[in-house]
Amino acid sequence: MKRVYIRGIGFWTTGYPSVTAWTENLPESEAKKPEASLLQGPLSRRATPLTRMSVEVMQQALKMGKADAAQTPSVWATAHGEHSTAIGLLGMMLKGEGKLSPTKFHNSVHNTPSGYASIAAKNRLPSTTLTGGAELVASSLFEAGAMVSSLNRDVVLVLADEPLMSPFDSPDSARPLAISFLLSPNPQQALGAISHLQKRAGQTPHPQNETLGRLHVSAALLLLEAIIHSQTGIIPLQWQETLDLEGWSVEFEATPA
Repeated sequence: MKRVYIRGIGFWTTGYPSVTAWTENLPESEAKKPEASLLQGPLSRRATPLTRMSVEVMQQALKMGKADAAQTPSVWATAHGEHSTAIGLLGMMLKGEGKLSPTKFHNSVHNTPSGYASIAAKNRLPSTTLTGGAELVASSLFEAGAMVSSLNRDVVLVLADEPLMSPFDSPDSARPLAISFLLSPNPQQALGAISHLQKRAGQTPHPQNETLGRLHVSAALLLLEAIIHSQTGIIPLQWQETLDLEGWSVEFEATPA
């Protein structure tokens, strides 16, 4: 992976609507839905919670990096996607005549957030949506980094997931989470750089966050925190149960003060 620079970041989880709120432990007194101001009219009314928080963190990263939502290619990463909507549709199939809601149907696909954001911003540039299980963060950084290199332009990476709902719910995941990085081929006004994405054995396991459980996207938290605190080093990107297993990591180099 070629070196790419990080020019913007975004963060949202229930009660913590921004990077500052999370890092300074300043929760909102009332849990509010993501603002996602890019979505207007019918797009705003029909957007799912996963779509709203995805678009919100995308906007945060673009604003920090002074990038245009209409002119920035994107990569979207989610382990489970709009699974709550899909499960709801399966329930509708078992009731009455089994008719499905067209709105819910178009909200059930894996690239729903990408579609809403592209329509709202009138963005016709390349956009990729992927999944990757435990390797979600590493694979999405690889995809976004490759897009930065091939297009030689900024790319926004959005990672988002919700806790699995019944009948697939897991006690390990307590909150939804969305994180975004604006990646660039240029070092100007960068927060830092990432390089040497690789799989290695014997690295320190990524610690579990008690609040966010073990959502795969939460493996991006250490990279986010390294950026915020300007901590140069090797950052693990996935969960590891033991030190004997191989795990993905990336090297982060903070921008000199």
